[in-house]
Amino acid sequence: MQQRLSGVDFEFSLAWLLRPISVETFLTEIWAKTHHHVARDCAGYFENLLPGPSLTEDLVAAFCQESSALRLMRETDKKGADSYRLDDGSLDLVGIRDDFADGYTIVLDGVERYIRAIAALSQSIEVELNFPVQVNAYITPPRSQGLVPHYDDHDVLILQIQGSKTWHIYEGADIPPREIQREKDKAVAIEDLPSPIDLQLEAGDVLYLPRGKVHVAETNSEPSIHLTVGVHAPTALMLAVGALYAQSFHDDRLNAQLPPRHLDDGDQRAALDALMRDTVKTVEDPRALAGGLDTLADVLVRRGRCPPVGPILNAVGIDGQTLVRKYQPLYSSVKAEPGGVTLQFASLSVDAGPDHKAAMEFVSRSTEPFRVGDLPELSERQQIELTRSLIVSGFLVRLEDG
Repeated sequence: MQQRLSGVDFEFSLAWLLRPISVETFLTEIWAKTHHHVARDCAGYFENLLPGPSLTEDLVAAFCQESSALRLMRETDKKGADSYRLDDGSLDLVGIRDDFADGYTIVLDGVERYIRAIAALSQSIEVELNFPVQVNAYITPPRSQGLVPHYDDHDVLILQIQGSKTWHIYEGADIPPREIQREKDKAVAIEDLPSPIDLQLEAGDVLYLPRGKVHVAETNSEPSIHLTVGVHAPTALMLAVGALYAQSFHDDRLNAQLPPRHLDDGDQRAALDALMRDTVKTVEDPRALAGGLDTLADVLVRRGRCPPVGPILNAVGIDGQTLVRKYQPLYSSVKAEPGGVTLQFASLSVDAGPDHKAAMEFVSRSTEPFRVGDLPELSERQQIELTRSLIVSGFLVRLEDG
């Protein structure tokens, strides 16, 4: 997404985050395979993402109305927001500052919900990779360690915003996916680990860690602020569950009730075995994969940030030569419905007749500007009416030539 910051057009994207590595190189050679350190020697690289000398105070202040997303930790000692709740329900900022001075790391979850630039970055990554993204902020005092050695159940991109941090990466101690349990404490006993590889992250650097990679970090002589961009890639299990759920609307084998006493009656096992085999066979239906993918797409559509509603005046005076583009970044999908098609994006949807299917798919897939007259398989009047509707809903943005 391009934004106007300090008089300069700035693009928040995965490509910008990884530069000078290309996205394709990252996905083919690094993703899910190994950790990687992007060392830039550019302390101000993220200044348009999180600017300001009083960044710590600004971040904490942003969470005063959503204190449940704030926590403090110092190795194994963890404190939730309730530990800092005053009688009037507000946050005890003095208590937070005191514990920070005593070595506690301030953790702010889901900062993409409060900071526009970070929202643009996270949404751009979601659209690029088709994976949900959550961004957390970690503010750590000098010579401190927020967590003990641990692993994450998702891939992470770590952005060093201010200060520096030493990361210890334990090669050869990776936790296999089958042992990663989301409900389980992800701490790993230090005595069970090999000697680590040490990496120094300076402001402007990025570190990628695949899921299951055991690591720990500590600050040096100055405070540190870093963001973790958690990339939550769906698993084959989630696709299979989505496919089975979608098939349940077509195949009653998936809606069969389990027999009474199925947990206690040994004679029921043979019947259950046959039922399970029948259930699994339902995914052989050609519609199963499409249904599973639609289920995952629905998650991304719902996570989309609702674009601002376009001014009515922007929809006036449109003709076939009017230049428009899709609001960026925004994930959208087109679904066939009884009697027509629906374009879904964020919390909104636009319905149209079946003759609009090609045009709806065109605008949903588009990433570059196009002319209203480029909308396929529609008359000129239909092209203009659809464009007006999509501009007013915020899906399309009207551009000036040149």
